[in-house]
Amino acid sequence: MMHHLEQSNFRDPAPVRRAVRAIATTPGYTARVGLYVFSGFPMEEYALFASALHDAGDTCGQSLKVDVLSSNGGFVQGSCSAAVKTSPLADVLRELDYLVIFGGHKFSVGRNQHFRAALQLLRRSGCQVAAVGGAALTLAKDGVFESSRCAVHWQNRELFNGLMSTLAPTDQVCAVNDGDWSSCGKTGALDLALHVVTEVYGKPTATRLAQTFIHTRLSDPHSTQTGEVLHAAVSGSALVNEAITLFQRHLENPLPMAEVSRILGSPSRRIERHFKQHCGTTPCTYYRQMRLDHARKLLLRTNMTLIDVAIAAGFSTSASFASAFQQVYGTTPNALRKSLNGAKAGQKS
Repeated sequence: MMHHLEQSNFRDPAPVRRAVRAIATTPGYTARVGLYVFSGFPMEEYALFASALHDAGDTCGQSLKVDVLSSNGGFVQGSCSAAVKTSPLADVLRELDYLVIFGGHKFSVGRNQHFRAALQLLRRSGCQVAAVGGAALTLAKDGVFESSRCAVHWQNRELFNGLMSTLAPTDQVCAVNDGDWSSCGKTGALDLALHVVTEVYGKPTATRLAQTFIHTRLSDPHSTQTGEVLHAAVSGSALVNEAITLFQRHLENPLPMAEVSRILGSPSRRIERHFKQHCGTTPCTYYRQMRLDHARKLLLRTNMTLIDVAIAAGFSTSASFASAFQQVYGTTPNALRKSLNGAKAGQKS
């Protein structure tokens, strides 16, 4: 079996040898997903994730088994005073392909050495560990989240930056990489579940499942929180909020920064300073990203021609649009549209 090495976060100098998990689409293979809940876990995210896996299993057959787990088994109470019946993690420890962790804001791994050791064993055996919502922040704080990046809700970004120095927050709805996976926001749980479904059943099945939830897209590395809410004005700076709102109203006809400064009644340098402080980038770069996010949504969700999409996003020519788009997303607008058409054709066949 092939392996790759990742450095442990457990004050153990030995690297964690992470096995490559089996391909779930192998004929006759039954993928097994464990939903691990801590006391106070968020019921909404849990219900979204569990129902997506259940619906996928019903639609495609019994190639997916789901276990609800906790440390000792028994009933575990979540939010909304609801409880779920669980089995002990130890009972299925060596059989899991995925372990998805749900926890409320007050839970802590603490000195639970059994749980810490279980995570190590799971990673070595090739099990994919994932944390939903606030669980990722707590796992990271307790030193048991193994990844270079973590999906962090914009509301928790400052808290995260204050607690973490080695783990980079990302604006992605889901951070799915070589280490532990993470999601943020309530519907981020559904995005993460759809990614599991994609691995087990394939992208056409995941797309059909997303449609049953009236979920308009499958999350990918370019699906960002700011992009999903159309860059709603949600920063901690009133000046930045006003600028973002102004940008949103002028996507098709971008305003020069001098005009933005005049309308907001604030010097350009002050605006730039606030953007760098609260958004980590310049207002010009942020504005350009908003336009490209808008263009990408139009490509994925409408039948508009490429030149019409370019114009709607404030680009004067198809060439300048394609160049800017490829620089950010690593593909051209035409290639993205063709890949989408190919996926739709696969669903019909």
